[in-house]
Amino acid sequence: MSADEFASRSSVELLPASVERITAAGGLRALRVSKGLSLEDVSGRLKFPARHIEALEAERFDDLPKGLGLKSLIKNYAKLLGIDSKPLEDALKPYVGQVEGGIANHASTRTLDSHAVKPLRPAVAWFWWVLIAAVVLVAAAVALSHDILPTTWLPAGLEGWFK
Repeated sequence: MSADEFASRSSVELLPASVERITAAGGLRALRVSKGLSLEDVSGRLKFPARHIEALEAERFDDLPKGLGLKSLIKNYAKLLGIDSKPLEDALKPYVGQVEGGIANHASTRTLDSHAVKPLRPAVAWFWWVLIAAVVLVAAAVALSHDILPTTWLPAGLEGWFK
């Protein structure tokens, strides 16, 4: 086997047999028909109007949604047909545009610096700690009086109060 034959075979074998490559949107219709799918079947499965799918297949890109809608249509249609969506996305990049989003691309203008949040005054902080402690003690007393908590958890001198 020559080096050229080896190179050509290895490049073909790198792609899985089930994934077909279509680089032009015009080939989508032929592939859809060969799989026995009607335009209405695809429209129902993808939840996109049939006119958008037809416009994609006919390469009438001005009739398609822009941005994230078009990118979603391309990805889902390619997945339905069992093909790689990357070549189609690259070919339709001018129509898709730059799609940004998600938490990774979030740029907030608000920050939490020392000037934005004022610390509580010590007297106010103590008030909240005392209030929380009082609520916890009252809740524990009610739980003990209604036999929700066992009285064996109490010190020996306090068990008589909850019998």
